[in-house]
Amino acid sequence: MKIYDFDEKFYDYARAWMAMHPGMTEKQVEDSYNEIMMNWLNAPAKWLGGEKPGEYFQRYSDPKDLMKLLEEYDKRDIGLPEPLYSRVVAVGGECVPALIRLAADAQRPTSLRATALAILRDIDSPDAIPLYMDLACGDADDELGDMAADILSASDGSGIEALLERYEAVPEAAQTRILEICTNFPGDDRIFNHLVNKLRNRPDQRALYASFLGKLGDARAVEPLKSFLSLSDISYLDYIELRNAVEELGGDPGEERSFYGDPDFEAMRNM
Repeated sequence: MKIYDFDEKFYDYARAWMAMHPGMTEKQVEDSYNEIMMNWLNAPAKWLGGEKPGEYFQRYSDPKDLMKLLEEYDKRDIGLPEPLYSRVVAVGGECVPALIRLAADAQRPTSLRATALAILRDIDSPDAIPLYMDLACGDADDELGDMAADILSASDGSGIEALLERYEAVPEAAQTRILEICTNFPGDDRIFNHLVNKLRNRPDQRALYASFLGKLGDARAVEPLKSFLSLSDISYLDYIELRNAVEELGGDPGEERSFYGDPDFEAMRNM
């Protein structure tokens, strides 16, 4: 199967288009982007033997062929063509098992696995939820884990119970991901209790867990949050996040403190 650099061909087309429309401002060019793209996708191209770029990948329906194309583009470090991405999404469910295998394979390049995850997200198959949970429960600084967490945060919440059951056994970074996901699905007391526990026992992440509690929307968090506002060792930025969370939950944080000498406070005060 022939591999074409669609991005390069589009940029050539866009440059030619701009040469035919001299005097346009940068803003006008930006506003015309969708028009330029649609014209390019729907115009017969010599480099494709007269086929339209937007229709080129319609010839592929077998998931094996589509996965091979994804792999080849990634292997050659060529930008994945949008029409190919859209074709895999359109074939949909038939590609889901292969995409799950691809995204789950730790021996594959992260870039390829991320592409598979993004396509699974857009296909929106419930079959991929266990994969998302496994990735979200992975190690720190994991791009795929963060991506999976974002997908679960925008889901229907059907995986929350399973995530909470795994909470105690996963690395701390994964616990943070789980709690961030769960703030989108309030109602289980374990979420509130885990967040308050983190707030009390992770002073280096007070701001983060304060923001999570504010988002969760449980007014029981007001008093635990307020108890940190008077601490002598608190930073200005942590203090602001704590105040914001108290206010977000309908509480009264009291009179605002000054933090003379704190570099962040001084920078804000001198603005």
